[in-house]
Amino acid sequence: MFRISSDKREVLALFKEILTTYALDIVLPIPDGVLSFTYRLVMKLVSDCRTKYQRGRISSEYLEHLQMNIRTLVQQAEERSQSGDLAVFKQLAQKFLYVLEYMAPSLKHLETPDGDSKEGQQRNIADPNTSEPGLKSDLIEETTEPANADGGISETPDIPESASAIIRSLNAMRKPSKSDYTHIEEISSGSFGAVHLVRHKDTNKVFAMKKQTRSKLHDTFFLKRAYLERDITIFSDCPFVVSTFCSFPTKQHLCMVMDFEAGGDCNTLLQFYGPLPLDLAHMYIAETVLAVEYLHSYGVVHRDLKPKNLMISSTGHIKVTDFGLSKLGLMRPTSDNYKVRTKDITREFRDNEVAGTFRYLAPEVILKVGYGRPIDWWSIGIILYEFLTGHVPFNGRRKKDIFNSIIRDDITLKIQNSTDNPDAQDFMTQLLRKNPKHRLGTEGANEVKSHPFLRKLDFENLQYMKPWYRPDLSSEEDTRYFHNGIWRPRHMDSDEGYTSNISDWPENLNYVSSSLRLSKLYAINTRMMINEDHEPSPGCSLETSTKHSDLQKESSPTRYDGDNQCFTTENNKSPSPILSVEMKNTSALKLGEEQDPEIVAETEPRRGSIFRRIISSCRRGLSRAARSLRR
Repeated sequence: MFRISSDKREVLALFKEILTTYALDIVLPIPDGVLSFTYRLVMKLVSDCRTKYQRGRISSEYLEHLQMNIRTLVQQAEERSQSGDLAVFKQLAQKFLYVLEYMAPSLKHLETPDGDSKEGQQRNIADPNTSEPGLKSDLIEETTEPANADGGISETPDIPESASAIIRSLNAMRKPSKSDYTHIEEISSGSFGAVHLVRHKDTNKVFAMKKQTRSKLHDTFFLKRAYLERDITIFSDCPFVVSTFCSFPTKQHLCMVMDFEAGGDCNTLLQFYGPLPLDLAHMYIAETVLAVEYLHSYGVVHRDLKPKNLMISSTGHIKVTDFGLSKLGLMRPTSDNYKVRTKDITREFRDNEVAGTFRYLAPEVILKVGYGRPIDWWSIGIILYEFLTGHVPFNGRRKKDIFNSIIRDDITLKIQNSTDNPDAQDFMTQLLRKNPKHRLGTEGANEVKSHPFLRKLDFENLQYMKPWYRPDLSSEEDTRYFHNGIWRPRHMDSDEGYTSNISDWPENLNYVSSSLRLSKLYAINTRMMINEDHEPSPGCSLETSTKHSDLQKESSPTRYDGDNQCFTTENNKSPSPILSVEMKNTSALKLGEEQDPEIVAETEPRRGSIFRRIISSCRRGLSRAARSLRR
């Protein structure tokens, strides 16, 4: 590396100014979930850069990737944010980029072949709020306007109207609230609240509404977790991660409106049918790996991966949910060219917090020696073992016994389903290494995907693959995969009747937020309503999704035959969920098959077509209104 020159104090002063002026405790919570998430990431990058600068660990390559990450976050905030108020966030990003752009030429000037700095070479640090040549960020356009007296930017630069802004202008949405939804039933409950099935009145679409009780979030620690979960899921744009459409508070709850994954979770599937066929487990693990790769690329460590948090969508694919225990670390570059120290990955968090489900915890979490992203890869190894055996590898009657087993015992792989597939055994063995430095996945998700167990999969087209198992749903409100004929929901829809004291809660929680996906849903709904009255032109035909009841045939209850590795049909009645399963006699998944019609139907139209159709629809609506006024 190199030694920092004598201008170190000035650079650190700029870092201190940024961290003080834009401190998370001062700015957060931000109402817009997308802005809140990107703001958190930028502030963590600022803090990490300052620490590395103090320790002399800054390199030109590091700065290059850091600048790329900042610009990526700004672009994504512009595209996905629904608030339109990007001024503070852009000021933060701009000031940080000014410092980085100053440091970049100084690194080339100071670095020598032997890693030492040149003596007597100094540079004066320019004011990051000015527009000196060579220091100007490409986030703003060059302007002759002077900076404000307080050192801030005189005005937010003009930016071409983005896709999200066009949708917002054509579909004026009011702030989301509880009155927008019709309650159907409660489908699950937990320690902090419950999940309800609801229907959106304007779009007539079914959602899952997670309601967290305020009285149980009185502690600031738990409240911050609730905000982080909202920010992660609203920002998320991955087909294998559950997304939040909007959030809002009520008198007694914090509500998040999310995707409704009608197939239940993998834990319920295991309880009813035992070990899964190797091919089915193979696909589920591959999709979970893609979800974890996406989350890790933004610094999100889930910390509670388990079959119960792997939801099965109506199309039979996996979606990761429940980010209540997640931690947000650094957004690291996905490029293999930039190497991160193993210690920085395995010891990213040092809070000594033992959080998660006991049987899925990694050894480093139990030993409180610091942890990082490798704990999620450990959990995937436990999940695969449970998929193939029906039970977890480390167990015990008490928490202490479980922890001792995780730390000391070696796994014994006696998996009937994988006797003909040694790759599955080797895959689990490498994921369940006690030392996170040697664990598969520590060097990145590509290390996991390139293992022989997953190497043959076409990960780019995995979401379009025809699933081996698909839930059989009678309607879009079918919740049989949640109740299972045993658990009976208790309705908690009303905010009336609560006596808990919430006087300490601020009136404005800044919890109202909506996502770009909800705006698109409004836009599609507007097109559909207009097309009901008017025949669409040949060039603007609208393909709508087919209902589940039209795509799925009735079938008798099925059970899994462990000897033949297939699901067999029974004619007798059963309280268990009805499964529609398509299996093949091959030992590996085949890709490139005919795409599922429902998946294709769910694919969002191209943006350009959406804009043209919306504008055309608005014109027709104005014409109809004008004609009615003349009459």
